[in-house]
Amino acid sequence: MWEHFEVTLDYLVRRATYCGWGIAPRRISNYELVFVLKGQGNIVLENKQMTIQPGDLVCFRPGVLHSLSVSQEPCMEFYGVHFTLPAEMEQLPLPDLAQIKPAAQLEALFKDLLGVYQKKAYLYQWRQNLLLQQILCEIFTALYQESIPAEQARIKKVLEYIHEDPSHPFTLEDLTARAGVKKTLFLQSFRNVTGTSPKQYIIGLRLESARSLLLETQMPVSQIAEKCGFTDAFYFSRRFKAKFSESPQQYRKAHL
Repeated sequence: MWEHFEVTLDYLVRRATYCGWGIAPRRISNYELVFVLKGQGNIVLENKQMTIQPGDLVCFRPGVLHSLSVSQEPCMEFYGVHFTLPAEMEQLPLPDLAQIKPAAQLEALFKDLLGVYQKKAYLYQWRQNLLLQQILCEIFTALYQESIPAEQARIKKVLEYIHEDPSHPFTLEDLTARAGVKKTLFLQSFRNVTGTSPKQYIIGLRLESARSLLLETQMPVSQIAEKCGFTDAFYFSRRFKAKFSESPQQYRKAHL
């Protein structure tokens, strides 16, 4: 249904509203997800009016006119998260309004994300973006699990394993065993789902981790390379420059 994509968290809030609260009609430049925890509220999406309640997930897309309001008790409580997708991804594969069942796991993930977002501790940018990816994965699973092809289901297990620790020295045999299929089928399935090979996918995650470490620590480049799973610091620098158009040293200097 969709390939792997990266997301960047822009803003997050957990809001308890009151009667008369509202957000006037507006258009935003990024995506916003509203996940309702308690109470009820009203949304207008273009010219369509809807009542939202606990467990509802609303997706506001860039440039789409919308508003939110609360007119009566019980007043709505919700998480609202704004985020940006990669420029090459045209549309998020989510409906405007959907009911998420069960909602407990999604609520727990939002709570974890809010903690990381507010504390801004070590590696918080990387952690919050990974949690946001996990939230989207949970949403997609809740909505589409019954229709996920076997190919995507088996690769999903492998991706979850990789994301647990991208610096781990993965082998193709290990990943293939996780998928439970032959090597040739696994490689084709992985490319079908993610658009790339397992090696390139893992390198991409490691480079994102390295980028965060460059900005948030004073660790030497060689130590960052090792910590992120690169055994050769020169190879790491070449791959980093190829992805971000700057060497690790240049990137750190330019973005601090």
